Amino acid sequence: MDAQRREAIAEWDDRSFSDGFAGLGRIVDDGFSGAATDGTGWIFLVDGRVVGVVDATLDAFADASGTVYRAPDEALPVLFAMQELDGEPRAKYYTKDTPLREADQKLSQGGFTGYIELSENVLSGDYYVAYTGGESMAAAYVGNARRLETGDDAFD
Repeated sequence: MDAQRREAIAEWDDRSFSDGFAGLGRIVDDGFSGAATDGTGWIFLVDGRVVGVVDATLDAFADASGTVYRAPDEALPVLFAMQELDGEPRAKYYTKDTPLREADQKLSQGGFTGYIELSENVLSGDYYVAYTGGESMAAAYVGNARRLETGDDAFD
């Protein structure tokens, strides 16, 4: 998994788990959103549901022990899972031609699953909007310190 994402996850609240799926189940029953690792692979979860598996198969966690990390916002495990899948861009929008709010409305109405990355001519940080079934969740890492902003603060 990407080193910068691992560093971001390491800053989240963490606790250990054991006993594989049973141990994970006890932790994620409360609507947990975040990530879990067995030291090799990663599972990303939102509201207790797996949204991505990286560097392993789900079966690798059946009897595993490791660490779970609670995300500060549910946008992050969705975004990180999508980034790790490394899909191909389906469209490019230029904010001078298509304002972000207009692109967001179009993607939301179309039930889009994926993410937008503001990537060109952005000097102040990394800005993303992740979508699942048209529902948008914004996240941004602002400045050199990579201060996390989520929700409306990140979108604006």
